[in-house]
Amino acid sequence: MHPPKSFTLRFVLAYIIICFAAHLSVTCAQEQKKTEQNPSSTADDVVRIKTELVQTDVSVVDRQGRFVEGLRPEQFELSVDGKARVISFFERVGMETGAEGNQAATGMRSNERAPTARDTQSAPAIEKRGRVVLFFIDDLHLSPENLIRARKSLLQFIDNRMEQDDQAAIVSTSGQVGFLQQLTDNKAVLREAASRLSNRRNAETYAGKVQISEYDATQVAEHFNRELFRYLVEATAAEYQTDEVTAANMVINRVHQIGMQSRTATIGTLNALTGLMRSSAPLPGRKVVFFITDGFVADPRASNVLEMLRQVTKTAAQVGAVIYSVDARGTFGNPSTDASRNDYPDFTGSVSRDLLGETIATQEPLQILAADTGGRAFLNSNSFDDSFTRALDDSSSYYLLAWRPEAEEQYGGKTRVEVGIKGRPDLKVRVRRGFIEAPIVSSSSKRRETTRRTPEDELRSALGSLYPVRALPVSLSVGYASKQAGGAALLNVSMQIDTLALNLDPSDKARNAEVDVLGVALDDRGAIASFKQKLTIAPESIGQGRRKVVVWNQQLAVAPGLYQVRVAARERSSGRMGSAMQWIEVPDFTAGRFQMSSIFLGEREAQGAASEKSLSAPRPITVNASRRFARSSVLRFQIYIYNAAHDAAPPNIEIEGRVLRNGRPVILIPPANVPSNTASDLTRLPYWAEIALDQLPAGKYLLQVTATDRATKASVTQQTSFMIE
Repeated sequence: MHPPKSFTLRFVLAYIIICFAAHLSVTCAQEQKKTEQNPSSTADDVVRIKTELVQTDVSVVDRQGRFVEGLRPEQFELSVDGKARVISFFERVGMETGAEGNQAATGMRSNERAPTARDTQSAPAIEKRGRVVLFFIDDLHLSPENLIRARKSLLQFIDNRMEQDDQAAIVSTSGQVGFLQQLTDNKAVLREAASRLSNRRNAETYAGKVQISEYDATQVAEHFNRELFRYLVEATAAEYQTDEVTAANMVINRVHQIGMQSRTATIGTLNALTGLMRSSAPLPGRKVVFFITDGFVADPRASNVLEMLRQVTKTAAQVGAVIYSVDARGTFGNPSTDASRNDYPDFTGSVSRDLLGETIATQEPLQILAADTGGRAFLNSNSFDDSFTRALDDSSSYYLLAWRPEAEEQYGGKTRVEVGIKGRPDLKVRVRRGFIEAPIVSSSSKRRETTRRTPEDELRSALGSLYPVRALPVSLSVGYASKQAGGAALLNVSMQIDTLALNLDPSDKARNAEVDVLGVALDDRGAIASFKQKLTIAPESIGQGRRKVVVWNQQLAVAPGLYQVRVAARERSSGRMGSAMQWIEVPDFTAGRFQMSSIFLGEREAQGAASEKSLSAPRPITVNASRRFARSSVLRFQIYIYNAAHDAAPPNIEIEGRVLRNGRPVILIPPANVPSNTASDLTRLPYWAEIALDQLPAGKYLLQVTATDRATKASVTQQTSFMIE
């Protein structure tokens, strides 16, 4: 579909809106420029909603750092500014629900049977809650070598530590990740985001053999450290073979420059971190924020960084974020005594004495952020992986306490919350210093809502929203395929609206529902494939089955690459809107490699005893865009196999699969051959199969399908998630 030129130009504007949403955590640093002068002024831009109870989430661990189970509300002592509070609500929150003993269940081997209905009834199902993990990379302070280490550890986390329902985002201070710094469960997006991290630290600050750190500059300019200044002058004079007066002026200029650059970098870092957490406010539950940095100085004589740190921790309390600070330097030495890096090393010990002070000063902000949000600061450790593992284990379970504040001024976030366990001094309680307030609502957002906008403006706004709009239930399912082997890739976009949510009266046959739809597939290079539709839905067109939905489709020809597909819908009569988005990585079908299309899921109502089977002949399916299925129905999946070997004999392709829940196989689909007598083009083989769902309990599942070419031993795997209701 090729829209007119004017329409394409309009979608360029939509693209800019979407990119703005993706860059929210970075542009927030520019919007909050006034914070540098008066950080507390942002309080005027927050609309607070009065509530009777506020929440405090706490982690309780033993001396070995293990979470302590089984605590009762009467064992907790909660005080605010030294005054005891009564706990009005208590809950133990964890990633898992259901029987604890089932967590130790082992995976099913390939020769084991699938569970029966009796099995699933006797063993309560576990339903794990996905984690929200935000990686904030302080690339303005990280050294090149530490950034490389951080990038490798991020890739290891993505490949080995992310679980089925986890969502993560990789965001940097400089915004270099760009369009990809969005919360997602798509590992391809996260890998690409991590690979784009590169050094952004100002090289001029650390230029020359005589290095002057941010701490050194603060010591000379703000604390008048004469001993340090004398050494820097002597070392500079030796490096440039000049007199001491000239060297002194050079040091003074460098100190001034480094101080200015450091303050700018630190303010930008904290503003971007605040913006990232503010953008996560609509997400429920606890958010884990990894703040990876080489540290920075929070000297009240040089800047208002301490006040900004308080603003960051206040925002964390408002949105339910816990910060785990990671000092990327690990264990480090003093460059002033390293002869390989400094032609004028200091062996007198006068500068070496500043090493401890620099370590404490640059790690102090990390400890403040972690302690005041209920997290931990990982310092003097060379293992990122160990820090990630310990932090996620630490935050996977916690206790939620709700209590009633005494006065409205406590919503200012300046109170100090303390929690202890009666009679258990051996236990350590990690608690945020503030408390979770009402969700953040920007006054500028409120003004935008009251400003009169056209329906097209509203639709574009929904299309560019950072998170899906839910007023109108819209589902989206995107898969790729090709009409022929070696041809261009096609995105098959399936959309779905629950007709029960539309303004339709079955008794009024003359009144239809009209819905405007905008859709776009875009990548960070600016490539756009877009469509615009108008749906007219008659009352009699509402489905008579279990699902009363309207489904429509769109095909988009795209080049290989990583895309985000967005769709927004607006009902004309009510003005209600809905949106959905999905990432997808499209391969190169022209390369001639053995490949598989996406998995397309459909549903049919069970007729008698359904079972897993390969269909005897090709049958078209209607894609279930919501990927939600009734337990009494049969899931039907469809794939296409490309470029199978077939020179001397017909293609010999084997298909097998499995259904997983919480990473554990619950159904094994036995190997089956792909029939070649149903396709006119042997380079593009279709395959259909069905899975009965009546033996599985409600919950989230993952379908994995693997195709193997027996002739070449090449194999390819695809997977997709679905829900049983």
